[in-house]
Amino acid sequence: MRPAQSAISALLVLLCTQKCCLGWLSGDWLGENHSFRTRHRQEFNWKHRIPRFSITESNALDPTAIAHIVRDTYNFTLPPVQLRRSLAYLGGAARLRRVVQKLAQGSQPRIKVAVIGGSISYGEFAHEKGRTDWFSIFVTWLISAFPRANITARNGCTPGVPTPYMIMCLELSVDRDVDLVFMEYTLNDAHSLQSPHEEAKLMDNQIVKNAERLVRRVLALPQRPAVVFMHSTPCGMANYPVGHPKNPNSMPYRSFPMTSEDIQGAISQYYDVQYLSMRTAMYRLAVHKQELGFLWEDMFVDHHPGDHGHKIMADLAVNLIQQVALGLMLEPYGHEDEDVVWEELPDPMYEGNSAPNSVMCSVAESFQQLVILSEGFEYINEGTAIKPKPGYVATQPGSRLQLRVDTDRSAVGSPPDAMVHVYLHHLRSYEHMGTATITCVSGCSCQGVEVDALILDRVSQVYLAGLTVTQSSDCIIEVKVLERTNSGEHKFKVSGVVVAEAAGKQDGLPGLNAAHNQEFGLRQHLDEQNGITKVTLTSEQSHAGQQSPGAQ
Repeated sequence: MRPAQSAISALLVLLCTQKCCLGWLSGDWLGENHSFRTRHRQEFNWKHRIPRFSITESNALDPTAIAHIVRDTYNFTLPPVQLRRSLAYLGGAARLRRVVQKLAQGSQPRIKVAVIGGSISYGEFAHEKGRTDWFSIFVTWLISAFPRANITARNGCTPGVPTPYMIMCLELSVDRDVDLVFMEYTLNDAHSLQSPHEEAKLMDNQIVKNAERLVRRVLALPQRPAVVFMHSTPCGMANYPVGHPKNPNSMPYRSFPMTSEDIQGAISQYYDVQYLSMRTAMYRLAVHKQELGFLWEDMFVDHHPGDHGHKIMADLAVNLIQQVALGLMLEPYGHEDEDVVWEELPDPMYEGNSAPNSVMCSVAESFQQLVILSEGFEYINEGTAIKPKPGYVATQPGSRLQLRVDTDRSAVGSPPDAMVHVYLHHLRSYEHMGTATITCVSGCSCQGVEVDALILDRVSQVYLAGLTVTQSSDCIIEVKVLERTNSGEHKFKVSGVVVAEAAGKQDGLPGLNAAHNQEFGLRQHLDEQNGITKVTLTSEQSHAGQQSPGAQ
């Protein structure tokens, strides 16, 4: 570089220290001829491959069939302009293109669809859960629009529980061979409006980091499923400003940008994960135009949508599939898509933000594999095959149950001296129950806890007993039934364990320490009263004339 150029560069750096952002490309390795370095590369030019719509095009979708799917199978509620706005990120969509290609062209393909999230997607405040919630509306349409496909859909949502729990317990909500997964956590992950700065941080944003790890867990599943963000509105957005006549109680209010979904959009772009926005779909109608039928109160009960809101959310999902189908007519699914589907995941967007690669949430058979000693405890299913209530049950004092868990979190960058949270699922009930201690007996250490499993409410509920444990790949935890009892009997039942994803950073997870008989919690995974329930809808049910999904 000539002296004059060096002087000019130094002056620019000095000036921009005050006025500009630093961080542009720099260094001798770039060379001096930036015009040549940044020239247009014509060798990468390409044109759309427009198929001749005929049977001889092996990968092209039948335009008549696609026109029927788009035109004749669904009645939208959201106006067309807002429907287009709701599709915040489509991207290359290679994984989703593969799913729709199989649905539309395969010979009785088996497709599994799932949703994970909180109370909104679980169907809270839908008039008829399993029929009028958005996911059920979407799946019912999917089955009718693609009658040749064998579709199984599973609602794996856990109300009131944030993303970190699903990172640990994904296996309880999603089948390993799933093809398409919707994620809805914007509401549950939102911070209190007393500390919105944490939610809005551009760098080191914990909401985004958690979402990235969950996305990576799902994307890495064997079938390389497509993932779609269904971003709902956080608390306070489907509301009116303080001082507005429709907010007489001065409830907290969020304006358009006060949500983490925009920052999470980086995940969509980095991993090519599709992104649907309820906020962007509705804001113009509810706030700017104040259009009757699309006001916040027309769609939301509180911060949960009612049936009208659920129908609009279903509109977003249906429109996404239809747009992908139309795109496949223009550009048939090809080897470029297939290569993208099966390529390795990139390094984490946040350095070191890798997803866990071991099971952290164990119930039923997976819990049995952790048990190394069972003296006086017997593995029993106290329910039925349809509504199982499995677990290790003891009825005599002195009974011992030992399980081996891996609390080593060095692989995710946790300091070796940081403690790890471990939670044991145990039954509490109003009769027969005894007291037990839970301690660390080998390979690790912790402050033991004593649990009295007798409660006053006339219900049987699963609770979580928490331990804070040192890190070890061979940590032995023991449950021992005591002589002391407040019921006159000694029954104690243990049905699972959760080991936190990382050490030190967490003080425990919201919802995990709550009593199971709270309105929301982990009942969908741990329900002793009703058994472990999977809400599903299948093509077989629909073809048999069962229009509503059932609980299995």
